[in-house]
Amino acid sequence: MKQKGYLGIFILTTVFILLGLLIIYSWTPVPVKDDQTLFMPGTQPGGAGVAETSDKCDNCHGNYNPSVEPAYNWRGSMMAQAARDPLWLACLAVSDQDAIWAVGNPNAGDICIRCHSPTGWLEGRSDPTNTSALKTTDFDGVQCDFCHRMIDPFAELRQPDVPPETDPDAEAMAEETYLKDINELSILTLFDGTLFLDPATNLPTYYGSESLPDYVENASGQYFVDPSNAKSGPFFDAKARHQMYYSRYHKSKRFCSVCHDVSNPILASVTLGMDVPEKQAAASYFHVERTTSEFLLSSYGNGGASTSIPGVPWADKCQDCHMRDVTGLGCNKRGTPERGDLPLHDLTGGNQWISRILASTDTNHPAFDSYNHKILSGQKYSGAQLELSGIRGYGQALLDGADRAVQQLQMAASLSIVSEDASSATIQVQNNTGHKLISGFPEGRRMFLNVKFFDSAGNQIDEINHYEPLVTALDPNGNETYVSGGIITTKTEELVWEAEMSSSLTGESKSFHFALATDRHKDNRIPPKGFNTAAMHERLAQPRWAGEDAPGYFTAEEYAGGYYDVTITKPLGTNSWYATLYYQTTSKEYIEFLRDEINGTATTLSSPTPSGEPQAYIIQTDPFFANLKGWGDAIWDLWLHNGGAAPVVMAQIGDAPAPPCTIDSPSNLAATPGKRSVTLNWDQVADAEGYNIYYSQGGKYTFVTSTTSTSHKFTKLSSGQTICYAVTAYKTCPDSSTAESDYSNEACATVN
Repeated sequence: MKQKGYLGIFILTTVFILLGLLIIYSWTPVPVKDDQTLFMPGTQPGGAGVAETSDKCDNCHGNYNPSVEPAYNWRGSMMAQAARDPLWLACLAVSDQDAIWAVGNPNAGDICIRCHSPTGWLEGRSDPTNTSALKTTDFDGVQCDFCHRMIDPFAELRQPDVPPETDPDAEAMAEETYLKDINELSILTLFDGTLFLDPATNLPTYYGSESLPDYVENASGQYFVDPSNAKSGPFFDAKARHQMYYSRYHKSKRFCSVCHDVSNPILASVTLGMDVPEKQAAASYFHVERTTSEFLLSSYGNGGASTSIPGVPWADKCQDCHMRDVTGLGCNKRGTPERGDLPLHDLTGGNQWISRILASTDTNHPAFDSYNHKILSGQKYSGAQLELSGIRGYGQALLDGADRAVQQLQMAASLSIVSEDASSATIQVQNNTGHKLISGFPEGRRMFLNVKFFDSAGNQIDEINHYEPLVTALDPNGNETYVSGGIITTKTEELVWEAEMSSSLTGESKSFHFALATDRHKDNRIPPKGFNTAAMHERLAQPRWAGEDAPGYFTAEEYAGGYYDVTITKPLGTNSWYATLYYQTTSKEYIEFLRDEINGTATTLSSPTPSGEPQAYIIQTDPFFANLKGWGDAIWDLWLHNGGAAPVVMAQIGDAPAPPCTIDSPSNLAATPGKRSVTLNWDQVADAEGYNIYYSQGGKYTFVTSTTSTSHKFTKLSSGQTICYAVTAYKTCPDSSTAESDYSNEACATVN
């Protein structure tokens, strides 16, 4: 009887709990696979088999060696950490809530997971869209097996941007890959059961003219993946010990478009009643990101153009800048040939801030930060926890990746003085990239020009776009608290280059809700060289100002040259001035937005909601968000503890004050090969306390070690590989800062 009584109580309790859940879950879950509003062409969940984990690839591609690619550099990239990015996870939480508000389910988050964790998405773990179903290896982001099993959905066109094959073996292997890809594509269907490929043409069923909006390109996560275990890559003569296919697609400018031209199909379907995802290009509706479109509209995307970026004399595809050619080995196995065109898998963008935060959670690294680790390991905030096992042991790789990101930013832009007189100066901001400057998502990232003016006594008399550094304090419990700063004061809008969205759904002329964004309020980002103004509107890539199209924002000369001329007026009494171009990963305003939207203290969403829900802000009360609800507080705490994503210097011009002290660069660096070794020697530098040694990789430098000597020997290297080095000198200045010289000459050696 006692047992039956307990059973009855258990049943009644369970019923009440279920009823409570039904009340809490007033929105209607729709399985992602059945949600037509977000269905897009491509391999669907369950259709790509099971991905091999990246650590398996490390066996042959992963030892830390500057001449062996790709694992070490990849692990230090934000591509590898795309699903561990706390900024993304906070944004995902907001997007899920926004989707419930607008359409009654959280499936907009599926689009985010689709590109940030493609293996998780392909294997059916993006549903539910709160990341709770993702397994450990899904957090390795855009990983090896995913990229090297991708196939070209327009295989029938034979990658027209890639030069024709001249080697008979290459031609035969390309044909073999083509037949395999067509076979895989021919079995795919669209949501309504229509075949993806038209059997008569072997092109997509809705393929039309080469102009938009016809389905003429895959983007917004519309990837196609070979379900077999074979790997595809850009070399026909690779000596792989696994099954491989030679892929011209991996050499094409179209390869990266998959995740770097993003639109919102849910809004297109729901607000416009358009069945667009199956039938037309993503670039033609609801702008979220347009990096590929910007590239395709540029001279680089239309035949190629010369660049001023070190190590990249010519660019006609994304890989030229973001996977630049280096000399090295693609594998650590005996007999692997050294290549002079080996792609550097650093995949570097501009986000050095998150890379450094992630690096600081590596418990095995000297830069370990217990405060960051406490936040990101879930000890501090319930509902905010990263998968950190994939970072352990890779702290240095992430720090190296962050350093390369800073170098990439400094190559991305340059400043020059066009003209100057007593009352004004015209500064030219040159975009050295193949897309807009800056590129990417409108999540608070921005570039801005700071100008300081001084009188004859050296006193500062005025400033444009003053950035006030973040000041924090610790409360009695050791928690970071905001005191001041972390903002641009006296903001001059036209000298802050950014994309700001707007939303007719929320009624905001400026909105951070890019899952609800229906237009752009501002987009004054500098176009790349040769920007096609005739076609920019169809890709929704035209400049915008104050909520209106602004095609005349740039002159014809500026569109053609990829620059923007800024005229500044000097205040009375100006004797000298200097300008600094800064890049900032994200702003205080965006971090506050994420915090408040997640914590339910914001007011941008109305209640009841357009979808009929009684409450707009549900993250803190709905159990669906149990593992996301802490990211509002967590991202704010991370921002406070990690310098507020302080701006990074991209370029500088004018009469900048002299540094506290300087030191000459080492000269006459020589590299002498030995048996599995290389010995470096250079001339001594006066006042040097020591020297830093760097690997040189395609115009980028990665720190290796320091020494107080003027020579250093590297051992245990692989025979036959060529390695290049550079050296700097350093010393301590009177103000206790450290002065480091420019790089020495480069010296290369081929290991015996």
